[in-house]
Amino acid sequence: MFDPEKDLASVQNVFLNDTEILDLMSLNTATPLEKAKHIIKRSQYGDLSGGEKRLCIFFVPSRLTRNEAFLEEVIQVDCHVPISQDYIAHRIQKRVKELLHKKKFNNRYLKYEGQLGELPTANGFFCVGSRFKFYRVI
Repeated sequence: MFDPEKDLASVQNVFLNDTEILDLMSLNTATPLEKAKHIIKRSQYGDLSGGEKRLCIFFVPSRLTRNEAFLEEVIQVDCHVPISQDYIAHRIQKRVKELLHKKKFNNRYLKYEGQLGELPTANGFFCVGSRFKFYRVI
C-alpha cells in the first residue's frame, strides 16, 4: 500500500523513542513537541542556529525495478550538528543504522544502502547521511 506519510512516521517514532538517539541529540528531558522539532520528516536545515542538532528523515526519488509491479523506495536520514561536534553526527548515524537495518516498518523491511559522506548544511554545521531502501508494490 502506498502511504509515504505512515512510512516516514514509523521511522520517526523509532528515533523519538530511542534513548540513545535522544541522549546524543541532547533531547533526554525535552518535551514531545521539542523532540519532534529536532527529528523531522523533511529535509530542512537552513534555519539551524546555535548548538541545535537535527535529524531529517525524507524520501529521495523512487527507482524502477526489473519487475514493473514494484518500485524501490529510498529513505534518507541526514544528521546536522554544530561543526565542532562532528563526531556526534557519526555516532548518531551509527545508531540510525542499528535501529533501521533489516527492521520492519509499516510492513516493510528496510535495508541499509550505505552512507552518503559529508553533505551540505548550514554555515557552522556538519552533516552526514545514510540511505535505506525497501520495495513497494505499485
